[in-house]
Amino acid sequence: MNEYLSIGKVSKLKNVSIKSLRYYDKIGILKPAFVNTETNYRYYTKEQLYLLDAITLCIKLGIPLKDLNHYVNNDSINLQKLLYDGKILAEEKIMEIHQCLGALQETLQQLSTSVNGMAKIPPNKAGILLPDGFYQNTLDARTILTVPLEDIDTPKYYGQYILKLFVTAQQIGISASYPSGILHEYREGNLTRYMFLSISIENTQADTVLAQQDAIRTLPAGDYICRKISTHMSGSVQEEMKEVLKSDSFCIIETDTSSAQNKKNGYPFELQYQSSNGLMR
Repeated sequence: MNEYLSIGKVSKLKNVSIKSLRYYDKIGILKPAFVNTETNYRYYTKEQLYLLDAITLCIKLGIPLKDLNHYVNNDSINLQKLLYDGKILAEEKIMEIHQCLGALQETLQQLSTSVNGMAKIPPNKAGILLPDGFYQNTLDARTILTVPLEDIDTPKYYGQYILKLFVTAQQIGISASYPSGILHEYREGNLTRYMFLSISIENTQADTVLAQQDAIRTLPAGDYICRKISTHMSGSVQEEMKEVLKSDSFCIIETDTSSAQNKKNGYPFELQYQSSNGLMR
């Protein structure tokens, strides 16, 4: 039996599951060289390892398992035909990949520009030039509860505003939760800031919304320009986006990142922009 390899040994050598090897035997594309009738253990020869390599390769190329038995005749496999057909498939896939690469390259050339390291997003989106590090994201509509922030307030005092928002939400009978954040609202160059919490409004609470219309706002669904940041927003971002959006009226939503991975990588906040056209309701 020294000239034979057990099915377990073949499985480990070629990283092919025992279940797969048994299936290859069942459909007749790779039968064991010897089967112990007492234990029903399957054994293979070293020469069959090359055949297993060919079968694995052709499967990766897309030849369905059910079609592999077309290469079997009288319990032997026509390895030459199998490899020849596999070669044709490989060449076809290489051609497809080259065509895809060509199309991607052409698209990148159309989108890219050498001006200030900016990249243009597709015309069916915002159709504007984005600074490096920004990306576009489609967000659902969100309802938020806000409280004004004074100009002198700094991040270390933001916690007291969050607490005030939770207390207010409880008092008016609505459910508040994270993410929280800061809404920077620019109207004709003038800045107003608000701390906010996400809230959930039931259909039966229309009167509550009406009574708190100055504090409850809606961030509409749509395409937002986004950027991950490691600290709270600086004034330079305002000037940067003012130039990009070509407007003195826009909003910056500075929100907690929902991804634990982002926080782990040092990006606890995300900036989200949308032009002032219908941003706030």
